[in-house]
Amino acid sequence: MKVVRIAYILLMLLLVCSCSREGSVISDYRSLAKELKANSSDYSAEDWDNVVEKYKKLENKASRCHFSPKEKKELNRLRGQCAAYMLKSITKQAKVQMEDAMEQFSDMAEGFNEALGEEGIDGLFNDEDE
Repeated sequence: MKVVRIAYILLMLLLVCSCSREGSVISDYRSLAKELKANSSDYSAEDWDNVVEKYKKLENKASRCHFSPKEKKELNRLRGQCAAYMLKSITKQAKVQMEDAMEQFSDMAEGFNEALGEEGIDGLFNDEDE
């Protein structure tokens, strides 16, 4: 009887520890989502490296947990929020890079036309020996 009681107590402790671990992971995702919502628009490349590292660690912790259906739903909702903030930042950075590239191209085209003079590109193909 004592062995059964000890086994029962150990099982309960395992369940309590397990539940707190899942709750901790969800809480960590919630904190990350709130942090991204509040600050991601001002993050540097180094900040994003830190976020990605933090996200990887959270995913690793989550992979060792056993979530209830309700917890899985909340976890996936929070993952979606984190992914959205990351995607939003990536598209913002891509837009800035594209604008810079277009400006450089425009400036290069202007310089190219200046260098060719009035004849433009046709002047490259005119045979001067004729």
